[in-house]
Amino acid sequence: MAAGNLQNDPEFSKFTQMPEKVKEKLQQVLQPNESVQFALRGMGMSHTQGGNVAGNFRAPNRGDEGSQVGHPWFLITNKRLLLVSTGLISFESRSFTWDQLNSIELQQGIMDDHVIITGMSSVENWTFWKKVRPLTLQAVQMSQKLIDESRNKPAVVVTAPATDPIAELKMRLVRGEITEEQYNKMLSILKGS
Repeated sequence: MAAGNLQNDPEFSKFTQMPEKVKEKLQQVLQPNESVQFALRGMGMSHTQGGNVAGNFRAPNRGDEGSQVGHPWFLITNKRLLLVSTGLISFESRSFTWDQLNSIELQQGIMDDHVIITGMSSVENWTFWKKVRPLTLQAVQMSQKLIDESRNKPAVVVTAPATDPIAELKMRLVRGEITEEQYNKMLSILKGS
């Protein structure tokens, strides 16, 4: 089956199809015109390592450094990466625009795989079942491509609007940057005489 069709593969549906309750809560987090392009459910105990455990995730307890309770979802939208965790009565979310991330990589294990997300002074370590490795690999490749594209956007150059050179010359005279003699010389040059 082609990689693009894995999200719809019945074998993986319990890992890719969000329950209605999660979709309803997710609508509160999505921005206008934002839609989920890719969804993958991870294993419990995905967590934040390092400096930044801010956002909507709970503060880390001693020893668990930001572990997530419930069912974590790795969501790629048309605008950003969303990491959400759902429990019986909780819904926590964390988001990164693609330009805020440094990298996303896959560490393959014997029993499970880890997606390591670095950026914004933190490292997210999200755990996925080995049996969904093709989907996890697809998520990592898709995410890294979006990170790379965000870095390769051409810079927007803002230029000051063209000013009237005679008006600018007058302002320089008023500010005392040039003498009246210099002003008259430059004015005659600008007028083409």
